[in-house]
Amino acid sequence: MSQQKQPLDPKDCVLNISLKKSSGQFFFLSKIFLNKFGQVELHGLGEATKMVAGVAESLQRKQYATIKKIETQTYTPEQGGKKIKLIAKLEITNEGKKLIEQDLQKKQPEVKQEQDW
Repeated sequence: MSQQKQPLDPKDCVLNISLKKSSGQFFFLSKIFLNKFGQVELHGLGEATKMVAGVAESLQRKQYATIKKIETQTYTPEQGGKKIKLIAKLEITNEGKKLIEQDLQKKQPEVKQEQDW
């Protein structure tokens, strides 16, 4: 079975962070969300809260976005217990718009033109 890559088309500005992927992958995904919506909400539960903070800080440090709000909540799963939930809300910067456009142009596959001989 071969799977074709499909372009990512998020429906809302919420990006759920987990420990299953690296922070670099979430950094890249955040740029796609920022490009489409102009903002992104990074949500993480439990241990993933560290990654939310790291991705948000990296996006701000590299001038892609500014952190507008950070909030914590207590989440109670159906299995019982309590987990902490961290939500970081970021907004794209003018510099970030330019940087993301440049990054996405680099990722686009080049179309080779056939030459007539």
